[in-house]
Amino acid sequence: MINDFMKSLAQFSDPRFRRVVLIGVGGAILTILALWGAIGFTLNSVTLFSDGGWLETVADWLLGVGLALLVLLLFPAMTVLISSLLLDQIAEAVEDKHYPHLEQPRHQPFLEALINGLKFSLTALFLNILILPLLITGPIYVIAFYAMNGYLISREYFELVAARRYDVQTMTAFRKSRQIKLWMAGIALTFLMTVPFVNLVAPVIATAFMVHYCIRLGAFQPGVAA
Repeated sequence: MINDFMKSLAQFSDPRFRRVVLIGVGGAILTILALWGAIGFTLNSVTLFSDGGWLETVADWLLGVGLALLVLLLFPAMTVLISSLLLDQIAEAVEDKHYPHLEQPRHQPFLEALINGLKFSLTALFLNILILPLLITGPIYVIAFYAMNGYLISREYFELVAARRYDVQTMTAFRKSRQIKLWMAGIALTFLMTVPFVNLVAPVIATAFMVHYCIRLGAFQPGVAA
């Protein structure tokens, strides 16, 4: 597993890797700036206290700080969301460099990839909200967080990579036959995605890693279905 991570990191000199990262970060910056401008304009147009004075000044200051915090919180998520739409290019780059013997992948329509990504995001959001009450338990929440997200992330990135060559039935059969190993890899990826700044490029690393890892587990070989 460590070797698969190292090979993924080593390929960051590939222009396709850098392109996805730059589009993700650049797109997030533009989106956040537009959002900041729209919210800021709205707030400046609204007077909270009719008599103005120091209360209005304090309110403007607090809203400004709140807006800045919102931007900081949204930036990583927005970067990941935008770059996730281009991760098929990362899988292609890894396969071209390390596994040129593989057959040509099937074409996955953009709408299909978008719908699958949204379904995963909504499921992950719902389940993470569901376990929030466990925060009062301390360590139990941490265990639940990594266990649950390890499964979700391993499944998401496996299906992202496997859907390029497997139909749904074959993909599901292979995933279930290697479920524990994929789950353990997912826990490692979950940890990666909780590290500040690293989480900006984590989807790229996760995709490249999953290509290497799946092939080492026996995926994409002729006649392999389970």
